[in-house]
Amino acid sequence: MKNFAALYGISFVILGVLDFIWLTTMGDSLYRPAMGGMMRAKPDLTPAAIFYVLYVFGLTYLVTWPALFGPALFGGSGHVSLVNLAIKAGLFGLVAYGTYNLTGLAAINGWPLRLSLIDMSWGTLVTLVTACGSAFLLKVMGWVR
Repeated sequence: MKNFAALYGISFVILGVLDFIWLTTMGDSLYRPAMGGMMRAKPDLTPAAIFYVLYVFGLTYLVTWPALFGPALFGGSGHVSLVNLAIKAGLFGLVAYGTYNLTGLAAINGWPLRLSLIDMSWGTLVTLVTACGSAFLLKVMGWVR
């Protein structure tokens, strides 16, 4: 349980820092022009915090933890293949960010396709980097063989 909490915490920090950098640098130049009046002047931090708590839990529980410590059937056993982890984490990010963006395209008038493609790419990349970065740090700390 200690390793799960550490993995979750490390993943939370990595994702939080990377997404903070992304959103503060791209918010006004990419998101605001594309979304116009749909975007709040200041984000509501409560749903954002709930998203990060749930998203990092899903990534840790469904992808990173099984890759590092799960049964061999799921590619675990402490001998993680970084490529395998990167693929699974990237797919997790693509599915999650794709769900949000494709639902927006399907249901909201004027939802920007270009922004959706960029955001889905970002979600794929940031999730992949978060999972691989947290696995690497656990390995450096000696918690994974």
